[in-house]
Amino acid sequence: MTNELDLPTVLFLQKASYIAGALTLGYLRLTSAESRGVGLLAASFMVLAAGSTLAGYAELYPALYGFLSLVNIVLGVLGYCLLALAFVLISDPDRKINPWLVFLPAIGTLAAGLITAFHLTNTYRATTFTVLGCLTMAATAVVVFRDAYREPLPIRRLIVGLLAAASLLSLIMALEFSTRSFPVLAVANGFLLMIISKFVLAIAIVIFISERQHAKIKNLADRDHLTGLYNRRFFNANAPSQPHPGDAVLFLDIDHFKQLNDRWGHAAGDEVLSTMAQAVQSTLPKGALLARQGGEEFIVFLPAKVGDALFYAERIRKTVAELRFPTLDPEITVTISGGVARAFHGTELASLCREADQALYLAKAAGRDRICDADLDAVPQNRLRLA
Repeated sequence: MTNELDLPTVLFLQKASYIAGALTLGYLRLTSAESRGVGLLAASFMVLAAGSTLAGYAELYPALYGFLSLVNIVLGVLGYCLLALAFVLISDPDRKINPWLVFLPAIGTLAAGLITAFHLTNTYRATTFTVLGCLTMAATAVVVFRDAYREPLPIRRLIVGLLAAASLLSLIMALEFSTRSFPVLAVANGFLLMIISKFVLAIAIVIFISERQHAKIKNLADRDHLTGLYNRRFFNANAPSQPHPGDAVLFLDIDHFKQLNDRWGHAAGDEVLSTMAQAVQSTLPKGALLARQGGEEFIVFLPAKVGDALFYAERIRKTVAELRFPTLDPEITVTISGGVARAFHGTELASLCREADQALYLAKAAGRDRICDADLDAVPQNRLRLA
């Protein structure tokens, strides 16, 4: 196997790529709030760089070959395990994992080397390294792919593809090393592809963190911080500007909310708003769009396909009336008033919102704790509230 071991240039490039990747990831770790796992990935690159360095020294210093080759394979195993753990944590920063488990394969490899001296045979050492690379990359690709259902960032597809390709590359190299035949990839070419894959993965992680931060910033811009609901800006941007016939808008307003704040304090008012928002959200059908209009007002868009808007409005009213607030005074009860308006052919969203707002005004004028329908209830012209 003299040809595959005569790889000083490839080993140098491999070491340089690991160090460059580690420096890039280290900087990202220091400058990003989304940093869990990034430092660990940088550490894995440094461990792999150290292993690559020792692989070169083992060929240059025959007297230390046994010791250096054993440390080389142990560091390679540890590096791949750290890399896999890093990707798993980056993919889901809330995942709970005991980090000390990554040392078990390295300890097992060290013990196996001391007992069997397998590391003295290049074929065994190279096969062990590439088999582990294949398994860790494949398992990591599966984890990142599954996490896409929870956090569907576009960059995940690239990362999964890179991990899968790296796993396949390692499998091919493992088979070739084990058979001592290289019909598909020469060793130098295989290691060169591994270098490229690791470096591209490091760049992909930088993009991944950037996409996650952008998604969080967008979410903050679209959400009301108190209730967690969408805000009016998001509603206007996502509700159709020209609703289809039968689509409806529902305006909701908490009755006597100012009095509740004045009597029980703003903390109680905030809890009422938050609890009510979640209750309303759980009552609505899939496809409805709920947003906080501002203050104690909420707005709902109901597509015609979900059914009768008045039915859902009444269900929301009853749900809110039955709410209780365990951390607040038992005297606190909440009711809401609402107004429903439906679209006809050519109705604009702004016009539909004005009609729902007018129906809400009528519900308040009629005594509150009720829903009024713009199609069924008339509002005197001299009592219309300006939208």
